[in-house]
Amino acid sequence: MWKNYLKIAFRSLVKNKLHTAINVSGLALGIASVFLMTSYVIYELGYDRYYEEHENLYRISWEDTNPQTRTPHPMAQAMVNDFPEVENAVSLSPLWGAGLTRRIFSVRNLEKDLRFDETNVLAVDSTFFDVFRIPIVRGNAENALKSINGLLISESTAKKYFGKEDPIGKFLAVNADTVLLEVMAVFKDVPDQSHFHFDLLVSYVREKSFDPDNDYYTWNDFGHFNYVRLKENSDAKVLEGKLMNWAKNHMDHVPEEVFQSLITNNLGFKLQPVSDIHLRSNLRWELEANGNIEYVYIMVAAALLTLLVSCINFMNLMTAKSAERAKEIGVRKTLGVLRSQLSLQFMSESLILTLISVVFAVLIIELSLPLYNSVTGQSATLDYMEAFPVLGGLIIIIGIGAAIFPSLYLSSAKPYDILKGKYQQSTNVKSLQKGLIVFQFAISMVLISGAIVIFNQLDYIRNKNLGFNTEEVLVIPLKERSVSGRMEALKSEILKIEGVNSVSASSNLPGGQYNQHTIFAADDPENRLNSSNAFVDYDFMKTLNIELVDGRFFLPENRADIEASFVLNEMAVQQLNLSEAVGSEIRWMAFGNEIKGKVIGVMKDFHFQSLHSPVQPLFFVLYPSYNHLIISVDIDNFEDKITNIKQVYSEFDDSFDFEYAFLDDQLNQQYKAESRTGLIFGLFTGIAIAIACFGLFGMAMITFNQRTKEVSVRKVLGASIVQLTVLLIGDFTRLILIAAVVATPLAWFIMEWWLGNFIYQVGIHPAVFLFSGLILIFIAWIALSYFTFKTIRVNPTETLKNE
Repeated sequence: MWKNYLKIAFRSLVKNKLHTAINVSGLALGIASVFLMTSYVIYELGYDRYYEEHENLYRISWEDTNPQTRTPHPMAQAMVNDFPEVENAVSLSPLWGAGLTRRIFSVRNLEKDLRFDETNVLAVDSTFFDVFRIPIVRGNAENALKSINGLLISESTAKKYFGKEDPIGKFLAVNADTVLLEVMAVFKDVPDQSHFHFDLLVSYVREKSFDPDNDYYTWNDFGHFNYVRLKENSDAKVLEGKLMNWAKNHMDHVPEEVFQSLITNNLGFKLQPVSDIHLRSNLRWELEANGNIEYVYIMVAAALLTLLVSCINFMNLMTAKSAERAKEIGVRKTLGVLRSQLSLQFMSESLILTLISVVFAVLIIELSLPLYNSVTGQSATLDYMEAFPVLGGLIIIIGIGAAIFPSLYLSSAKPYDILKGKYQQSTNVKSLQKGLIVFQFAISMVLISGAIVIFNQLDYIRNKNLGFNTEEVLVIPLKERSVSGRMEALKSEILKIEGVNSVSASSNLPGGQYNQHTIFAADDPENRLNSSNAFVDYDFMKTLNIELVDGRFFLPENRADIEASFVLNEMAVQQLNLSEAVGSEIRWMAFGNEIKGKVIGVMKDFHFQSLHSPVQPLFFVLYPSYNHLIISVDIDNFEDKITNIKQVYSEFDDSFDFEYAFLDDQLNQQYKAESRTGLIFGLFTGIAIAIACFGLFGMAMITFNQRTKEVSVRKVLGASIVQLTVLLIGDFTRLILIAAVVATPLAWFIMEWWLGNFIYQVGIHPAVFLFSGLILIFIAWIALSYFTFKTIRVNPTETLKNE
């Protein structure tokens, strides 16, 4: 019996090649799109689940009006001592340069004369591997983290410096040949799906040996990243509720009323599940840029909508095509075929079509994976062992689901009506088909308008005036710290290069992270402001073309500027309540001291952080401790200029590799997640529209074929080509207009929600939806054009000769 069903099914599919191709193409694209988007979602949700018993790992964060990830260094071990539910804890930190910018280290294997620049260096407690439990490949991690000169490196780092040799007991020179660290352990590389990465680890024992009394290692300084591993079945929320009252015993420098206010408002120390950090945390001082759970929701929605469009398309075409086989069904029922057998026949055809579609979907996935991985930055592969049950489930669900309606409806028709030519699709069936077309194109409308809004917002943030010059500005990282002391000489030499307009230096760059310190007006000590700050040189504002609204910037001839003078932005002036800012005396709490100084200038607010955040208070200090060289340069004949700049710079620093980047490229990195989401969303929007158009093309093929005689009669009666065109595409156009109207409120709501991620928004104009609707109609007309003109050009004598 099944052999017969399959034979009939294959004959039907081969007979209707175009219809089969349309159905298979649409469903294959839908399934492939869902698999690719699902792999993106699974990848994003998989962060930090690599660690053993990751569900017991938490990061301690601090939440108040200015929340951050960093907390006091002693807190981790104090929690182990005081809370029985804490199994272990660790404190860690990158090694910072000026302005809390990560330092770059020149690391050398002296024996092999190999040298590389390293940035992923962390200082950690000896308990690090008890908390994160990363496998140790060689050596003894515990001994290494208790040694002043111990160094732990990743497997890839070991291979880079030592090749196939055993690195244990060998030495690496750091920054200077006289500073040698012994490799005492090798750990497995941290996977990509981690919220922070590291290649080299040194012990806090070493770091504390340089300045053991530094406030940085006390409860007074929120300067470290603390993680705890809780015991099995411990309640993190219960522990979190105890932290603030417990912390009062260790932080006696904080007034009681401050603690009570924080406790009342449910603020203070919090426990963040490590597996939530990548998608649900965007606090100050994140170790690396995180993702956004809302973008995952967008991808899930896009995946489901794309699959829904392809399934509706598949079902609609199956229903429409099956109606053409009414006579076949009538004859078979007359010969005694049971209704259940007819249903099985339809389902077998549907399952075969679905199976073929899945095969093509797998081919599409395999062919598109390299492009997909380059766009997303992931390394996805198709795991057939995992995919097989999912693909099998899709075949059964889609195959049977698409066949249920046509099989039940047609198998219930009376043979007498069918063979007498009285069988017609009911109004309800036609209404259902039209409704499904409206639904398909409503989804397409949502996706098109969403893609336009995302593109407009990304274009807006790329081109918004940030309040400083971003064009033709080079940034060179200052890796050798001694260069800061010779900055004027370096600048003088670079300015001699033709096409260099201005040169400056700073500890921090717009778009990066800034250190924050407390400042207050001398006559209003109660109003303390937590403000970002940076160390800059005399030409910083000139090089970036930052506007002053009052006072002046630092001057080389004014020696008093070096001691303690401040340039504030308008937001800092506003929040300090300074009516006459220039000349006001300011106190700066920095490095454990209270530094006095005067405001000499007020700069116009500029966006030194991403447009996700409003402009925050900022002040500049003149101090020769820099991390970045900033050069305004004419980019004509750029290769010659950069060669000359490299040559000059290398005379001041020959220990590190020379690197450079354009400032606008670095600023755009802030919106990497948005750009990637927009690109993926736009790509799959195009696929969803293509699938919908496949369906429209197939429906037009069937519908216009059924109306051939009607068109012939109208041509005989004198109907013009324009009238016939309007007649044929008018019904479909009305359906698409209805879809556009229905989808507009939903699309508006969704995109308003997405734009909520940005403080500065492009807004949504009604023209977006008008334009989206026109695009939809235009695409639909292209899909309908072939069969429209084919039907219009039919010869009435051929069509009506047998009537």
